[in-house]
Parts: sequence; C-alpha cells; structure tokens
Amino acid sequence: MEFRQIVAYHGPNRWSSVPTLEVLVDLGILRTWRSSDDPSVVARLLSWLPALDDPPQQAPSRGGDAPAQESFHKLAKHGLPLADMLRRVTCVLEAAAGTPPQYSRCEEVDDGAAFRLTFEFEEESLGRACLETARMCVQAALSDAPFDSSAELRKLVDLADDVRLGPSTRAILRAAAARGLPCRRLTDGSLVQLGEGAKQHRIWTAETDETGSIGEDIAQDKELTKMLLRQVGVPVPQGRVAQTADEACQIAREIGFPVVLKPRDANHGRGISFDLMTCEGITEAFDHALGENSAGTTGVIVEQFARGPAHRLLVVGDRLIAATRGQSDVVIGDGRSTINELIDEANRDPRRGENYTDKLDTMALNEAAELRLKRKGLTRESVLEVGQEIIVCVNGDLTTDETSEVHPAVAERAVLAAQTVGLNIAGLDVVAVDIARPLEEQGGVIIEVNAGPALSIHVEPLYGHPQPVGDAIVELMFPGGEDGRIPIVGIAGGSEASQIGLLIAGLLRKLGRRVGIALGCEISVDGQRPYVLRGSDQDRIRSLLLHPRVEAAIFESQSEEALAIGLGCERCDVAVLTNLASANAETLIDGVLPLVHAVPPEGAAIIPATAPHIDQLLSACRGHTLLYSTEGETARLRDHQSRGGRVAFFMHDSLILGTGPNAFFLPIKGIESSGPIVREHLLPAVAAAWSAGVPVELLRDILARTGL
Repeated sequence: MEFRQIVAYHGPNRWSSVPTLEVLVDLGILRTWRSSDDPSVVARLLSWLPALDDPPQQAPSRGGDAPAQESFHKLAKHGLPLADMLRRVTCVLEAAAGTPPQYSRCEEVDDGAAFRLTFEFEEESLGRACLETARMCVQAALSDAPFDSSAELRKLVDLADDVRLGPSTRAILRAAAARGLPCRRLTDGSLVQLGEGAKQHRIWTAETDETGSIGEDIAQDKELTKMLLRQVGVPVPQGRVAQTADEACQIAREIGFPVVLKPRDANHGRGISFDLMTCEGITEAFDHALGENSAGTTGVIVEQFARGPAHRLLVVGDRLIAATRGQSDVVIGDGRSTINELIDEANRDPRRGENYTDKLDTMALNEAAELRLKRKGLTRESVLEVGQEIIVCVNGDLTTDETSEVHPAVAERAVLAAQTVGLNIAGLDVVAVDIARPLEEQGGVIIEVNAGPALSIHVEPLYGHPQPVGDAIVELMFPGGEDGRIPIVGIAGGSEASQIGLLIAGLLRKLGRRVGIALGCEISVDGQRPYVLRGSDQDRIRSLLLHPRVEAAIFESQSEEALAIGLGCERCDVAVLTNLASANAETLIDGVLPLVHAVPPEGAAIIPATAPHIDQLLSACRGHTLLYSTEGETARLRDHQSRGGRVAFFMHDSLILGTGPNAFFLPIKGIESSGPIVREHLLPAVAAAWSAGVPVELLRDILARTGL
C-alpha cells in the first residue's frame, strides 16, 4: 500500500469548500481486494476501532449531497475496496483526535490501478499522522499483526494537543462559526483573526485586541491587585509582602494564623502553600514561593487563609458569565498502600492526564504538598490508615458548574474587580464557603484576578451545565449580531480579469466602500499607494483580508494555482468566471472549481452561459448562480431564469438583469466595445456588483452617467 502523492489544500479546492488532503494510493496486488474476501480483517478493525461502526462519515460528491450509507460492518459484507476502508479508518482516527471530518471521498483512478482519497483536515500534520496511522492499522489487520490502538490513539491525541488551537480559543471559534464570523489562524500559536479587513478583531486565547496591557500587568502583580480591590470595597484577604522568612512570620502573627504564602507574580497555583499554622511551616514554605517569582521580583505574599472551596468566576465585559467550583485532590488510605501508590492508582483514571483535552489534571506531590506531609510526620512512602485522607493539592481541578448559584452581590463584586484591574475578560479566584451568599457576611474573599483565563472549565465542566462563554466573548467583540464580513469578489484569471476587477471596484466604491484589489502581483487599497506583494495568489488574498482599512476585497485567481494549492480564503461572496474557452476544458474547470466551492449559500457565482461543463459548475455552487451572455437572451438563459436563476444579457442599448419573473433594464447607450469601458467586460462586472449588494437603481444611475 503505497502513497504515490499527498497534496494539502488549505482552502477551498476542486474537491470541496474545506481544507482537504488529496492522497493517491497505489494498492499494488491488493487493488482488487474486497472486505468480503476476508471477514477476519473487518473483525480485527472493529475490535481496535469500534467507532468504525458508528454513524458513518458522509462522502459528498463535488458540491452534491452525501448519499445515505449503511454501517461499516454491513458495507464490509458486500465488499468494500481496501482504499475505502483506509478512508474510513482515517476519518475515525481524525474524530478520535478531536477533528471529525465532514467531507471525505474515495474514487478509482487510472482505470482502477490506483485510488484517490480526499478528506477534510483541520491541521495538516495531524491529518497526515491520522492517514499514516490508518495505513499501519489496515496493514496490521490484513497480516493479522498486533496493533495497539490505545497507544496509537494517545499519540494522535497528544499531537492534536501540540498543533491545534487550545480549548479556550476553540470555544471562541465555535461561537464565531455559529455567528458566521470568518476566522483565520495567523501563527502556529493562538493568535487568531476574527472578521475581515476593516471589520476584524484578534484574539490570543481568552484575550482580545481590546484587552488592556496595563490591566494585564496589574493582574500579574498580586499585591497591587489586592490593594486596588481593597480601595474600591472588594473583599480581599489581609496581608502584605515579606522580604524574608522572619518578616513573613511577623506578618502572620499580626494578621493571625493560619496563613497562605504565595509568589508575587506566578500563576496557575504555582508556589502556593496553604493553611500554615506555625513559623516553622512559614520558613519551609518561603523559599518554595520565592523560587516561583519571575526574574527580578522579590518578596513573598503572606495573607490570611480563607476557609471554603475555591471558585472561579468568569467576567466578560460588564457581566458575570460563568462560575465553577473546585475540589481538592485527595487520596484515602486503605491500610496497605503508600501515598505514592494511592496517587498512582488515582492517576489511572482515564479522565486524568497532562493534556488540554483531559478532564482532570494528573495528581502529583509538589514541594508544597511534601511540606504539608512533613508537618504531619508523613512521607511519600507512608502507608495511610483505612479512611485516612491526605490532600495532595489544595486547589485541585475546577470541576462543577455553579453559575446559577452565584449570589447577585457576588457577581457585582466580581465585575467591579475586573473593571478596577482594567480587564475586559477576567477569571477571578474566590474562596468562600457558599457562593450563594454575599462574600462579606461569610468572610469570603477574592484572592486573584487573572487575564487570559481558561475557558474549558466552563465549556465542558465535569459536572453541571456548560456555559456559553465563547458566545459572550464574540458578542463583546462583535456586538449586535455583527458578522465581521466584508464583501469578497474573486475573478477567475484571464486576459479580461483585470479590467473586470477594476469595473467592479468602481461600482462598489459607489456604496462608500474602501476597496482593496489584488490583480497580478500588485495590491491597491483606496487611499494608499499601490504596492507589489510577490508570492502566491493565496498570499495576496490573505493580505487584503488582513488589511485594517479594506472594506471590500477583489482578487484575481489564477486557475493553475488554484488547481495546485487551492484558494486563499474560505469564502468568496461573488465568484466571477470569465471566458472559459480552452483546449483542455476539463483542467480549466477544475481550476475554477475552488472559486465556485468558496461561494457560500448566500453568495453567487457569475458564469458565462457558454462555459464548458456548465452543469458541473452549477451543481458545484452552494449559492445562487447567474448566467450571462454577450449574445443576447439565449434559450439557456431563459431556461435558467425559469428555474429561479439569475441572468444578465444585452438587448439593444440596455443591459438586462433578470431574476425569476422580474427583469431590470439598465440603459448603456454610448458604451461600446472599443471605448474606455468595454461593453463585454461591463456585463459580468455589473452582474457581480448586483450580486454583491449594489442596488439596481444605483447601477442604473451609474451607467446612465458612465461615471465609473
């Protein structure tokens, strides 16, 4: 089983509208093999990957609906080609890694000598890894060799955690996608652009481009944060910074034992020691806390130890959005196991792990925990009595949603704390016996305010209901249902593409839009000197959508490049196909299919009525289709309009735009093929502008004045 070629398309392509891996598979002597030839192969695959028999991944044709499919084991009885089994295993592995594909396809090529697999991917390296693991799995099933599915799946999950966006960012992107907001990852890290051009915003995990850097710095300084909160009436624990262990002991005597010691600027609970009752304990914990400070930071915070569980409150803008209660990591003695052995047993829980996707963190004895054991006269190797409890981590996992329980006064204090620090998104650490009561009446306190808080604990709590935190952050950036989109017009490359693009730009400017145009290697943005951006069409398309002043984007797509690497944007509101006459019409059509596949359901493809393979183009488009002809109203146009399609054609000295039973006449007297505005170029340009939202009345007025 050999992979002759693997091509990654990172945007709409000739196969689909989503990022797609195309794999040419040579099966050699196994090309005629079918699953019905050896049922034991199918049995082995199902034993390793039971999810194969779940509702199958649908495999739509180019732009068509996916056919209904039976379960894997039923199809296997009828005889599946080996390549199709490979596709199905790959899709199951992608789903197990957290990236289930919505598109996949298997087809014979070279008269059955090879197969072409195409399937959606989220991250290329992960898609390739799933494909390679699928090959190993299928080959093991064929040869009755061992295959450790648990270990291989864990490798894929670990790789997914390395290369995918983190759960906080994904929660925001899911909410953005539900709103129709375009999203684009800008780096290998967590920097993501939401929206396009002049309507864009950016996020970095749970921080937005409007998160104040001063607020972030304040939140990093826990003592400064506490001082500011105290001054505005937010309850915080008493305490202050100590430069030495002796000073820490003196502060503890002043505020009263028990106390907590923690670094001045560390996060994620590092270096914190709780419930210290003696100066000896403080002395032992001091160096541990000091060691977690950032370089150049001195001193350790000594403050009152507040009773009660930990709570994490999420504030977005001026609202409390979610709250989660924490639990301590505890092991309970059985009279025969050491503390280390009890921890190892707890870590066998499949929900525990070190990845973002794991529900619970791995239990571990850190330095603070060992100091707690020492104060109790215990070590790692101590055997606990039956029922004896030891806290491994005081602030363990945040597991239980309690949003509905938060008292309004607590919510008000949380919002005030976030605003005082200067954060538009903040995670507040609260210690209180009962979150349903005001903090002041129970001695509850806000102990920290965090920038860039984790969202996964609210999106997928271990217990309770998930909260719409991603929606709240998207609404903060795009209020009132804004979708962050600018009109995007793509033109299939050709000798007339540039002139048509310039005409469309002139029409869109009449709407007051600042237009960005990428034609050839040159980029022109209204109000800015044109500049050259070498590279690919993808690079130039993306530069338009990145530009903070562009309010409408127009680009030229070279068919050869689009065929080879796909399109550079996930959506094209209007796709304009120009003259498609070619000696190799099939190759040319494949080159414009990426543009057609990029048209959303509410968009439009502008197609010449004489285009070869026109039925294929019409069926591939998810949006509206407009046929145009410079030869007047043809039978093809009449038929298309009678079926609800749009048309555009010339009739004497008028340009006709037709939709359903309606026809709009736009006088074009004086516009000739040899003039400054070429009549043949005007037809697709006006059709594109109309499809992009320029009203017919405005188009009629523009053409009457020919003031493009």
